[in-house]
Amino acid sequence: MRWRDRVIGIVLGLILGVGIVTAFVFVYSERTVDAPSISAKSGGGAARGGGEGQPSPRSKPSPPPVATVRVINGAPPPSGPAELHYGKDELVRLQVISDGTVGVELMGYGINRTIEAGKPAMISFKAGKPGNFPLIVTASHIDVARITVGGPTL
Repeated sequence: MRWRDRVIGIVLGLILGVGIVTAFVFVYSERTVDAPSISAKSGGGAARGGGEGQPSPRSKPSPPPVATVRVINGAPPPSGPAELHYGKDELVRLQVISDGTVGVELMGYGINRTIEAGKPAMISFKAGKPGNFPLIVTASHIDVARITVGGPTL
């Protein structure tokens, strides 16, 4: 095999690899909580910021966004457990979707749910305790989401 053929093969392989990774990150991960975005829209449900989207002093505040937590074969997706951040006393709303029937528990809050295959289940609670709280699959104790509750919301 000639040296030039090797260089062409390596360059084409690198270009193909970068293209596949880019397509996966920006096309196929849009349904995750921490979805990357190259547009001006915010990607995830737990992001906070000021200005646009904040209720005016006279308007009724909108309900907090719903964060989606996926369970695949009793574990988190390959991207890892969802990282969610909330302020103390904030309303937490999670939609848990699983490809198989699993039990989940939010450690520290004592919330247990059975998630049926293909049927999204809602978990809502007031984040009254500061700290780090994993949402685990009860059979394996694998965390599928990590919820961090900080100080009071501003």
